[in-house]
Amino acid sequence: MHKVLFVVPSLMRAGAETQLVDLINGLPKEEFGKYLLSFESGLDQLSRVNQNEVVFVHIPRRYKFDLAVAKAIAKLIDEEQIVAVHCSLQIALFMGWLGIRLAKRKPALMVTVHTTLNRSFREEAFDWLLYQWLMRSCEKVLFVCRSQATHWQKKFPFLKSRAVVVHNGVDVEYFRREPFEETGRKLREGLAIPPNAVVLCHIAAFRPEKGHDVLLAGFVDVLQNHPNTYLLFAGDGPLRASIELHVWQKQLDRHIRFLGSITDVRPLLAGSAMSIVPSTAETFSMAMLESLAMEVPVIATAVGGSSEAVQDGQTGLLVPPRDVIALALAIEQLIVDAEARKKMGEMGRALIKERFTQRGMQAATSEVLKSVQC
Repeated sequence: MHKVLFVVPSLMRAGAETQLVDLINGLPKEEFGKYLLSFESGLDQLSRVNQNEVVFVHIPRRYKFDLAVAKAIAKLIDEEQIVAVHCSLQIALFMGWLGIRLAKRKPALMVTVHTTLNRSFREEAFDWLLYQWLMRSCEKVLFVCRSQATHWQKKFPFLKSRAVVVHNGVDVEYFRREPFEETGRKLREGLAIPPNAVVLCHIAAFRPEKGHDVLLAGFVDVLQNHPNTYLLFAGDGPLRASIELHVWQKQLDRHIRFLGSITDVRPLLAGSAMSIVPSTAETFSMAMLESLAMEVPVIATAVGGSSEAVQDGQTGLLVPPRDVIALALAIEQLIVDAEARKKMGEMGRALIKERFTQRGMQAATSEVLKSVQC
């Protein structure tokens, strides 16, 4: 049996953490011994972890580079005879690397990289001074889309010999539109949205790179020509209060609803005509994949791996980042063409079933895990 220790900072409700839980739960118990260690607050998704098959350990971190976390990793490696340590996100990679250094056994080190974006000079310096050094210690470095792998390989050419692309994937049986048509209708009704209105949704944390400001500016233009249009924001985050204040000040609250962080996006997607992903920087959006799986066409900015799933004119529309006019025109194009929305939705789900399934992600990662040796 291949015993693997997965290290992640937290189990908060976010894309990287969701993919990790889906991965661990899907690995066959007959082939893998599964161990999961986290060290930050935020255990929102712990209830999703199948603890009948997964040994879960939480070591609260007292400060950034807490040696107690690394010691706990080393103890698990030696006592459970771990053959591979898989890390998600940068700080987890550091803790995994340090844990291996403290252990007697020397399992293979791997990381799944979920970002392309550096938000500050400090984070860029972290990549060049520490992160690349840590990745040199990895037997395999996994990326969640092709464009991300290309980005990092240009940055650090040594990655070409150890890079593996394993696309994010969604459960296509879980994300099905038909069972949620009625709940989607009731959601709209509960939000006082007219039955014949066109509803847009944006599912993302309220952070600068998610493009809420661009979408709001474009939506103002759309309303001038299509007043029976509504916009639903799902998510939370540091910019939410300022965005809500802006909406109220501009008297847009009649057409915009804030739903907060929701655990099940399926009713929202079933009640939406299109999903907007206006990010100024993105790796490979889970909201994008979930929307397509639910037969909802996506309008996305042409950043990161968006073009790998949003095929312009087929599964949705692509626009340049921060281009308010182009975004507004794309939204209006789909508002007036219900038949195009339907066809794009159908093609979107077909593409997800062909290329971006949860089972495919699990199978590909399983093969990578089996290929490494202690």
